Amino acid sequence: MSHRLSIGDFQLSISLAIVNWRLTVAKHESAIGNPQCNRQSAIANRQFHRTGLLLIAGCILALAPAAHASLTVSPTRVVLQVKTGKTHTGFFTLHNGGEAPLEIAVEAEDWAGGISGDRAPVSWLTVKPKAVTLAPGKGARVKYTVRAPKETVGELRTQVFFTTMTGSAGTMRTRSRLGTIIYVTIEGTEQIGAEVSRVSAVYTASTPGISKPDRLDLAIGVHNQSNVHIIPNGQVVLRDAKGGKAATVSFPQGWGLLPNEEDLYHAIGSGIHLAPGRYTMEITISCGADVRKPTSITKTLHAVVSPSGGIELESVP
Repeated sequence: MSHRLSIGDFQLSISLAIVNWRLTVAKHESAIGNPQCNRQSAIANRQFHRTGLLLIAGCILALAPAAHASLTVSPTRVVLQVKTGKTHTGFFTLHNGGEAPLEIAVEAEDWAGGISGDRAPVSWLTVKPKAVTLAPGKGARVKYTVRAPKETVGELRTQVFFTTMTGSAGTMRTRSRLGTIIYVTIEGTEQIGAEVSRVSAVYTASTPGISKPDRLDLAIGVHNQSNVHIIPNGQVVLRDAKGGKAATVSFPQGWGLLPNEEDLYHAIGSGIHLAPGRYTMEITISCGADVRKPTSITKTLHAVVSPSGGIELESVP
């Protein structure tokens, strides 16, 4: 069986040969019925666009021998800008940091639909060699070549997997898959756009027993209206009735969004003391920098802080 969860920039797939089970976020399936595994899988679905790699196996990680972690691959994420009909060549660097030889199979899978999409063959990318043997402490390079079809617009996406098998006859065999994502944006066809789809605010005290609120948590929905992936980041500025800055809350670069995807991002600020009254909330979202097309979008709301410390948001006519 296999399971998926996010762990930085790495993906590991543990597959038991006797069970062919796959978890996808779209179906919300769990072979072992563990809610924590399901939660981690949902996180992975959001984050893989930013990190490029996922840890597959999550809740059964303890079954994997330590030798699986000996394979490293770099880069962990590739973003390319190419013209249709043109060829781009690059390399992955592999290293065996373990004490046993590794037999590695290299294969690419279509990743246009993200973690829950189809896994069709990738016609526009080739990798060579497709099999590598690494002695302990040794490294190798795998060449990849991209050639975007002439009719392509927006973006192509694939995940290249490096698979190893361990175990012998009569024992439980495991399969480890270390993968890296490749984004290929087509020069001249990128359309960058996004929308702040919803905003909510919670203003509370960060320390139990303290009556005055000082922690502002803003949940900001971002809808990707681009034809390529985006990785949003931004800030929120609250201005008082005189136009002065009362508070600034930032949210760092988060997970990515594929075209037409939407998700919530949190901008959280501590040590924020807002007097009762009416404020103007200016939200600025930056996106597109990952594909060299930086774009900013803005949304303005009114925020009303009550004498008790509550906060309500109002749309601006």
